[in-house]
Amino acid sequence: MKKGMKQSSWGCTIFIQLSLCLVVYVCLGHPFFFSSNDGDGDNAGALDLHFISVSGGFRDLHPQTRLLRLMERVAETYNAKFVVSTSEHGEEDPLLQNATRISSKLKLPWYTRKIGSGSSREQIKFPFGGSLDVVFVGTGSLQKEVLGGSMISQLKGLTKILKAANGDWRIVVGSDPLLVYTLTKEPEEAKGVAGTFHQIMTKYEVNLYISEKGCTSDKSFSSCITVPNVSENRGSTNDSKREMEDGFLLHRVSLSEFVTYTINLSGQVIDTRLFKQKGKETI
Repeated sequence: MKKGMKQSSWGCTIFIQLSLCLVVYVCLGHPFFFSSNDGDGDNAGALDLHFISVSGGFRDLHPQTRLLRLMERVAETYNAKFVVSTSEHGEEDPLLQNATRISSKLKLPWYTRKIGSGSSREQIKFPFGGSLDVVFVGTGSLQKEVLGGSMISQLKGLTKILKAANGDWRIVVGSDPLLVYTLTKEPEEAKGVAGTFHQIMTKYEVNLYISEKGCTSDKSFSSCITVPNVSENRGSTNDSKREMEDGFLLHRVSLSEFVTYTINLSGQVIDTRLFKQKGKETI
């Protein structure tokens, strides 16, 4: 029985990856390569929710159009319901503003941080019942307030929102790598707030932290994924390097598991991450 289930799970994984292959081949006109681990346990269901996460910011016209066209094809194939932007520019982000102009199929709800409002929360209902909480935290402003000596109100605001979150899954989105400060030689205040941030994430059972610029290797909170982006390499003119660094995340969510595919600009699935919901592994 277990062997049959494993074969079925493996078959679902191959099916999804071959579908992505076809999407990118049609969209970009060249072969699609992917790397995966057979042990990822992908077990897609017909009612699963799909959505996309992407890094905002300015891009030259060609890579921006290519990125949006790839997102368009993937969103259409998997019936993605919304897009999460990690941009610190909120609704003024240039990628968000250009998305609907370039592609009618990306006229989906775009969730992003609300500038000037601190942390905020969006709750998305699942088609199969239940919900997903997406919490946006201004990690960049938190850093500034830490170094300025006034960060209590920001952390209290985040705590209040997470305490009210009652979704089956909880993800936190940040535009800056606050978690990284535990590994750097920043002032002790900055390291302290990173530790407090870890504690808050753990206490309120946050399932995933989506970061735009990096994750820490600190094991105190390991459920972190980085969105592919080129913001730190804007001066680079190397197209092949840009293809590997830019891209987006495709997420598949059910009541029992949360699967994330990292897709670069050339259409490669360069990473697959699986998160299981505790106590619901058999659902």
